[in-house]
Amino acid sequence: MKKLTKKIFHKNAIHFLYYFNVFTTYFPDSKIYIKSLLVYTINRLSFRTRRLSGSISTSPFFHKSRLWSSIIGVTLFSCWQLSCGPIEPISQLTSPKTPVRDCITPGCLPLTYTRPYPSIPAPVPIGLPVPEFAQPGGRINFGGKVVLSVKNMAPGAFFEYSYDNGKSWTAGSQVPIITKNAILARTRINDLVSEPASANYSFFFQRILIIGNSIMSHIPSPGIGWYNNNGMAASAPEKDFVHLLTGYLQTLYPQATVQLQAGGNFERKFGAPDYSIDEFNATLQTFKPDLIVVRLGENVDEGDVFSRNLELQFRNLLDRLATYSGQPAKIICTTSVWNRPQTDKIIRKVTLEKGHTLVDLSDMVPQSRFFAYNDYSDPGVASHPNDVGMQRIADMIWQQVP
Repeated sequence: MKKLTKKIFHKNAIHFLYYFNVFTTYFPDSKIYIKSLLVYTINRLSFRTRRLSGSISTSPFFHKSRLWSSIIGVTLFSCWQLSCGPIEPISQLTSPKTPVRDCITPGCLPLTYTRPYPSIPAPVPIGLPVPEFAQPGGRINFGGKVVLSVKNMAPGAFFEYSYDNGKSWTAGSQVPIITKNAILARTRINDLVSEPASANYSFFFQRILIIGNSIMSHIPSPGIGWYNNNGMAASAPEKDFVHLLTGYLQTLYPQATVQLQAGGNFERKFGAPDYSIDEFNATLQTFKPDLIVVRLGENVDEGDVFSRNLELQFRNLLDRLATYSGQPAKIICTTSVWNRPQTDKIIRKVTLEKGHTLVDLSDMVPQSRFFAYNDYSDPGVASHPNDVGMQRIADMIWQQVP
């Protein structure tokens, strides 16, 4: 009986070690299987030994009891925390040992057992690659484009970027630089997105277009007492708002060039059958401005504001200025320096709706110190800004140039 028991024990030990090796090789993190296998083997060994010795029953009730005892044993045994730890490096061993595949063979490398406290952190999920900006920062011309790239782009993925800290995103691999705020970029496949990359840029303007009327420039007209060739009522060219603003711009952007475009036709004829905003196309196409100052309003007849739909016509004008050249442009609009309440209301509304910059000059209207009433006898010339008024216009616009 003793020899038979020994044989059974030896057979079940080999059975356990075989499956133990399989589980540890292919399921290294599945400790519950190893624990369950150990309980099952012990139960099986005990059952066979006692059965052969005649000390147990073979009734169905007994087998049900044995099944439940195995389930309870597995559950309780699974709550026991197995130890684990790193294998000591060979260089630290005091005697030569040979690494082996399993721990059954003598000469196994020793293990240092430690309990896994604190718990091992979860692995970092692998997601889409984070894009890189070809130029990670620095100074660039307004509207210049920075290319996005990644080392390994997943099939079907695409780039997108955001100017408003992730509130809205635009698809594309070339990012126009039109803001000094942080620009975010990421890759996307359906609803899966990468972590965002971020870059900051400062920009400069190269080509400035000013659209205006006689306050911008007026040729000599001796019949009304005007002999200069600059913004009307300024005492000299360097005193009008165009020359003052150009000086400011070229101090900051030495390579900047300034071009003037008459806008008087739009003021007087907007919405008329014989007028078209196509008059601006040639300048937009050839000059390709990146900064546009719209300095209009004085020559608009308040009676035509609604009958000829100034709101629609001014919106069309700003859309044409913003898109026709294919070059992103910063647009700054001013209100009138004369008493034009309905015109100014439309200019304010449309400018802000379009997301452009507004310079409100309405505080100049009631202040005679800004106008040339004491310098010219002709009322038309005298109603224009004097040197003080021109300085005020230039300063107000300059404050809004980014």
